[in-house]
Amino acid sequence: MKAAVRRAWVLNNLEAIGTGGFYHLAYAHNQICPQFIQQLKNESDYGKINIYLLSDDNSALLAATGEVFAVHWFPEFIRLHFMIEKVYSLEEAPRTEWHMEYMLCR
Repeated sequence: MKAAVRRAWVLNNLEAIGTGGFYHLAYAHNQICPQFIQQLKNESDYGKINIYLLSDDNSALLAATGEVFAVHWFPEFIRLHFMIEKVYSLEEAPRTEWHMEYMLCR
């Protein structure tokens, strides 16, 4: 899955915790691709997560990778819990385009 964040402090937190540490991200339901919400509800094995730091110019840096081990459902949002596998520095982070309107998708 692909998860986007807009704040660099999330990357700082991931770096401080480091590989093997645990972190979570939360997304309002309207920030999640609707088809992906249904897919998440039906899966018990959530798999890999790539966390992207979004820029104002529709580009994104791959900030970190991880393995999702739990999804907690709340009325207004979901929270993804994952183990950090790798954190990229801003200098080495691969850049890509982010054309999706959602912050969380497959």
